[in-house]
This record gives sequence, C-alpha cells and structure tokens, in this order.
Amino acid sequence: LELGFLVTPPLRAAADLMTASGMEGVQLAAVASATGVTRQLVYRFFPSRQALVLAVLEDFADELARRFGHGAAQALPGDGPAVARVFVEAACDTIEAKGAGPWELLDATGPDPDVVRAGRALLDRVIAPWQRRIVDSAGVAPGDAAITIRMIVALGRAVLAQWYGGHLSRAAAVDYTTRGLVAVLAAFTPAAATPAPRKRLRSDRTR
Repeated sequence: LELGFLVTPPLRAAADLMTASGMEGVQLAAVASATGVTRQLVYRFFPSRQALVLAVLEDFADELARRFGHGAAQALPGDGPAVARVFVEAACDTIEAKGAGPWELLDATGPDPDVVRAGRALLDRVIAPWQRRIVDSAGVAPGDAAITIRMIVALGRAVLAQWYGGHLSRAAAVDYTTRGLVAVLAAFTPAAATPAPRKRLRSDRTR
C-alpha cells in the first residue's frame, strides 16, 4: 500500500506531462516538481526517464484492460457492434482517467525504439482478447484478422483524437468509431452462403 501511495502521484504527473507535451515533456525534474517531492524520491522508483515513460504506458494499458474486462463482463456476449462499442467506451474512460498522452504513445513511432516496442507490445496485449471476441462474433476470416484489427485501431485513433481534441462530443466520437469499426468488419466478413435455388412453381413449368 505504501509503495502504491508513493508511486501513483509521479505516474499521474508524468501522464499529464505526456498529454500536454508528448514524451519529451516527461522529465524527472518536472515530475518531481509537479508532485511536490524530491528528484531523489522519483529516482528511487524510476531510475531513468525511459523507465518512467514505460511505467506510464504499463499503467495505462492495465487500466484499459481492466475497464474493457469489466465492460465485457457486463455487456457480452454480443454481436460485433456491441463488442466494438464496449471497447471504444473503455478506451474513452481510460483516456479521461489517465490522459490522451499514453494512449497516443501506445502505437506511435519515435526516437526511442525501446519505448516504441514496449508500447506496441502493450497495445497488442490489451487488444488480444478484444480481437478474439470481435473477430469471432463478426466471422472475420482468421487470415484477415490481424490486419483488420490494425485498421480498426487506426480508425479509432483518428476519431477519438477529434473527441479529446475538442472537435467532437464523446457520444458522437463513440458512435462514429463504432460505425466505422462495423463497416471495416463487414468488408472483411466472408460472404453469406448463396441461397438455394428457388423451387419452380406450377405456373413456371407451364410457360
């Protein structure tokens, strides 16, 4: 409990700095100042800026996974749109709780390859159970699943950025994102089986 009490404020401050200024804004001195502690205390738990950034990403991913898991337990099983909406709502809840900075960095490029790899690995971990549920419910072919999910993540990022950038309401962003996800899934869903030929009626045979 004591460890969590000491670690949580620096993580929150770092996430706020990341949201305001990107990864470059996360400096140990700035985090110490924002939390009212000494740099030595921050260094005690995070020996480098990279370690702090990775901890922020891990914290965000854990929160997103927890919120999605809770939402899934409440709303699933369901069809593709229902699963998609649960995940989008969980992403919005986590962004509101933790800031948009970690969300943007989870699947970003940047000068630090270790952070890039770690962020993408965390994102893969978070979306893995969602990928299985949404692909299974929508009937997407296994060979198309990985690229389909990447397309969905990119679409979700683009729309949610309009929300936390102040250009869309949350409700509108969730609706747009869910509709977009459903459209992408529909494009990769195997075609329905061809209907059986219509039986010839008596009038057909007499023509």
